[in-house]
Amino acid sequence: MLIAAQLLFGIIEHRWELVLAVVYLALAALAMVYGASVAATPEGERKICLTLASGFLLAGLLSVIMQNTQFLGLDLSPVVMFMSHHTAAVFRPYANVAQPNQLALLLCMALASVWWLYRQARLPAAAAATLALLLVWGLSLTQSRIGWIIAPAFIFILWPRAAQEKPVGKFLLLSLLFAYMGFVLAMPALAALVGVDASSVTEHIGGRSERTVLMQQALRMSLEHPWFGVGWFGFGSEQVRIAADFTPTTYAEHSHNLVLNFAAELGWPATIALGAALFAWFFSIYRHAGDSASLRFAGMIFGATLVHSMVEFPLWYAFVLIPVAVLMGMVHQIHWLTAPVKVAHGAVITAASVAIFVMALMTLDYQRVQDGFKALRLQKEGYSYDKQALLKPEWTLYPYFFDYFKLMGVQPHEGMSAAEIAFVEGASRRFGFVHTLNTMAEVYVLNGQPKQALRTMITLQHLHPFSYNAYYDYWKAKGAVDPLRYGFVFERLPARMKD
Repeated sequence: MLIAAQLLFGIIEHRWELVLAVVYLALAALAMVYGASVAATPEGERKICLTLASGFLLAGLLSVIMQNTQFLGLDLSPVVMFMSHHTAAVFRPYANVAQPNQLALLLCMALASVWWLYRQARLPAAAAATLALLLVWGLSLTQSRIGWIIAPAFIFILWPRAAQEKPVGKFLLLSLLFAYMGFVLAMPALAALVGVDASSVTEHIGGRSERTVLMQQALRMSLEHPWFGVGWFGFGSEQVRIAADFTPTTYAEHSHNLVLNFAAELGWPATIALGAALFAWFFSIYRHAGDSASLRFAGMIFGATLVHSMVEFPLWYAFVLIPVAVLMGMVHQIHWLTAPVKVAHGAVITAASVAIFVMALMTLDYQRVQDGFKALRLQKEGYSYDKQALLKPEWTLYPYFFDYFKLMGVQPHEGMSAAEIAFVEGASRRFGFVHTLNTMAEVYVLNGQPKQALRTMITLQHLHPFSYNAYYDYWKAKGAVDPLRYGFVFERLPARMKD
């Protein structure tokens, strides 16, 4: 209903992305139904936990192996993503997961899996302790602060045990926690041994906090649009509009906080209602959880995901959302003992066939986007390219990418029509990259809107502070040639940042 209202009032700008989001969330709903239905069968909950725990543990251990090859500077590409040691940035190996915090969450899920497999007598004590230590080492390599919260939380969850529970020694739990703390504290020295830099605990705590500003921006969006929000997936566009009013941060498509992101994009009534419903659901289940290993395993996964959701948006990743949805269906079934959903085999085969067909179409459609980016790169490098690949097809699930290709071909000039300027404005808000913001600023300055040009350049500096100097120098050079327009803006730009 809320999304329908957003569409009705024209709040949602990116409607095709909404379609993809609805499909994604529908898959999560089906995963919940699947989890509940399997849990209703004999040994169902054990089968679900065994499958997920085995998958998480295998993925976690493979990732730790990959991390160590990256940490040692070994090049095993294309099997393992290569990470060069010759970088000025802090070195945070993340295997093939593409983001350190996402890998940290996966490793925490793997740690929960070690406990469940040990509890079910599928891992001997020595093997479980060894695997847990390896995963703790991998968690420290990510240098992710979510581990600082999740690891003690796991100890808190596992500390009490029922009389009939296969014991996990409290000395072992504390030893693993202290090992993790030791790895974290020693990481700068250990990293120096292999020739890379790592952040110390002090630097992590006192460093530049981009997330704080992102959350402030989300709060302002929610207060300016309290009832229906800025629209599903609208955070990035709205951030471009208001970023000049905040201290420098980074361009992002979400607020890095699940609650504030929902408040910004959906409004406070929906956010409060959703939060209250989830809290009531969890409270009803876990106040009588007792000694259920399945419930405790699910609770550890839920807790880790919740912690990560306060600083990122992990539920946008299928490897997080789908298992979490399956576990939600499972614990719902365990607590309420609802009747399983029975679906005819023919319906399952039909649904699976349709899903495979749609995925094939989406893949083929996205291949056209890939071809467009290849053509764009060839064009930039001065080679011949397929011009047709940059043109928007009559039908595509990804029209915004073709708008981006069109935007990259825009040459700012005097006398641009209102429609041309509106297109640049819309596409630049959708893709708030440093070069698109500069294009928008030049369109403004060449078409009699110097104040908008100045504000856009301030936005560029606030969203891309580390790229700002190059554009500062560019506007300085242009201002020397065109003092009435570029020079007017340049004289009012924020100072050049220290190199």
